[in-house]
Amino acid sequence: MNFPPAKSTPDPFPDRSLKLNWKSVAGFLLLAVLAFLILGLLGGITLLEKTLTALAMPAGLVWLGLIASTYWLLISQQRVGGIFSIGCLLIMTLGGNKFVSNYLAYSLEAPYTQIDIAQMQPLDAVIVLGGGTSSTYNNRVQLGMAGDRVATAARLYHSGSVKKIICTGSQSFRATPEDLQPCEEAKLILIELGIPSDAIILLEGENTSQEMTSLKGWIPENIEATQPRIGLITSAWHLTRALRLASSQGLNFEPIPSNFISGPVNLSPHWIVPSGDNLATTGRIVKEYLAAIVSR
Repeated sequence: MNFPPAKSTPDPFPDRSLKLNWKSVAGFLLLAVLAFLILGLLGGITLLEKTLTALAMPAGLVWLGLIASTYWLLISQQRVGGIFSIGCLLIMTLGGNKFVSNYLAYSLEAPYTQIDIAQMQPLDAVIVLGGGTSSTYNNRVQLGMAGDRVATAARLYHSGSVKKIICTGSQSFRATPEDLQPCEEAKLILIELGIPSDAIILLEGENTSQEMTSLKGWIPENIEATQPRIGLITSAWHLTRALRLASSQGLNFEPIPSNFISGPVNLSPHWIVPSGDNLATTGRIVKEYLAAIVSR
């Protein structure tokens, strides 16, 4: 006598590993909550607010997502995905936290920290590399993040250390016909800072290499001194590269640093959280090192 196959009772938990993973995630979240409570108790409400704010920013949210995905992949024993996620998490953590980005910036700025422009001997001219200005939608010219380049040139002029300021920088594409070249933007701001128009020279160059080429052609024909003393103003982290490119053109400039982006950093938990600013700083410094590798 044939009997129909007995029906198996459905498992209320078809994927027990998934259930276990969710328990692990719950434990992970509990540890995170406890960590924030301890941070608030030991560091105070202000430090807790700064940390939570950093985590709520785009870079912080991506970082949290990488931590969660890495943890999930590892406890799920997905080794290939877990290793890849760990790599991404390390890059985000190291590239985006304040301690690493500040250290990288200081590695390039350290040789110029002792230069005091107030003690600088008179110069025949000073060069302001482009990149320190920008234009707004209403065509208003303003100083940018690297605006200290322009301000340093104005300080040198008003102190009597220099009589001519050479502004460099151009762009291959203008957003509007009224969009000014970087060198033109710098000139307008310098005039507003009390520098006579006839003391400002404009030279083109879409990047540092092209700017040095323009300077090589202009200096011998316009500077009468046999061995002119010419200062080069740019961001401190960019100065080593700029001097190297100048030397490749046979130019010898006095380094004048501006716009330092490194400085003393107090130990604080919220600096560990990656931020967009720190990622940008790390990107700038990595670009400088890559340029040195390829001799650019």
